[in-house]
Amino acid sequence: MQNGLKKELALLSLILAGVTYKKKTLSTGLALTAAGLYYSSLLNDRNFSGKTVLITGGSRGLGLSLAWNFLDRGASDVTLIARNEKELERAREILIRQFPEARIFIQVCDVTDGKQLAHTLDQAMINMKKIDILVNNAGAMLVAPFTSTELADFESLMKLHLYAVVNATQLILPYFKQSGGGQILNICSMGGKVAVPHMISYDASKFALAGFSQGVAAELAPLNISVTTAYPLPMRTGSPIQAVFKGDHEKEFKWFQTIDNLPLLSIGADAAAKKILDGLADKKTEVLLAPVAKIRNIFAAIFPETFNAFMTFVANRLPKGDSMVRRTGFESSNEFKKSLLLKPLQAQAEKSEEMYNQVPSDDADSKLGIN
Repeated sequence: MQNGLKKELALLSLILAGVTYKKKTLSTGLALTAAGLYYSSLLNDRNFSGKTVLITGGSRGLGLSLAWNFLDRGASDVTLIARNEKELERAREILIRQFPEARIFIQVCDVTDGKQLAHTLDQAMINMKKIDILVNNAGAMLVAPFTSTELADFESLMKLHLYAVVNATQLILPYFKQSGGGQILNICSMGGKVAVPHMISYDASKFALAGFSQGVAAELAPLNISVTTAYPLPMRTGSPIQAVFKGDHEKEFKWFQTIDNLPLLSIGADAAAKKILDGLADKKTEVLLAPVAKIRNIFAAIFPETFNAFMTFVANRLPKGDSMVRRTGFESSNEFKKSLLLKPLQAQAEKSEEMYNQVPSDDADSKLGIN
């Protein structure tokens, strides 16, 4: 039995024990069952000793942090996939310095290109001899008012966040069937649970990924293939300089970069990676990284009108620009950098950028895969 299921059954048993407290024998039995299930769930080994891992979008940000933490927990082989060869080489150097005995492979691949992805998976099998864990992490962010968002923006993010994941899952199935099972980790977003203004195209693609992940997890379970979907909050990975902005570029970047680095509203990349890998080791279906995420989901489900009123309040206070031009965060950062009030956050952002291999770019279209 999966650890996530054990914990949920333990909670359910405890609730039933409280409901049936007048029937002492039944209530005591349920309470003991709850304690046994919960204790059993704590005995799980959360290491990945000897495991081989393939990570898309592994050259920087969360992908790089996940690779570091897999190796720290004993993974023997890690293959990093990304589109930029120089970023991949730097990522490998970062990991080799810390884990000189590890086998770390890098492969240039655009995951939205089916032929490239199929070739990359075949090559990873040759290099690592097997694939135990597939991590679908490759992603991009677009921050813009809906009035500045084009159909091409939606299409590019759907290709990256949904179709590439579907394709990777289909391609990995023969390997997993042959080896008797495997694990898939899909990196989604809290935007795949509750949409927020000015991130509609991103959130729509993440909602699609969430739906696919939930459905395919049930279908693949009988094949001993577990699917875990992580829903991170904003993370301090230094990624805003890689994001794409439209509308009032400078103001959009300013609010986004601020939220991404506020301690109460964001989580450190290493802390996020550790929580995600804990959930993967427990073979959880979903991993929410903080209590506030669960509270937000519950509140939105129970009080949809109140939540929408709050989001409307937020939307009315976001920038009002209508430019259709795409710019990277690096190109849109001047106003944020000039703010004396935000200097501490700027220092935090720059630290994260250096730590997680975030190199400035001025090619916004390529970030979204738009040629």
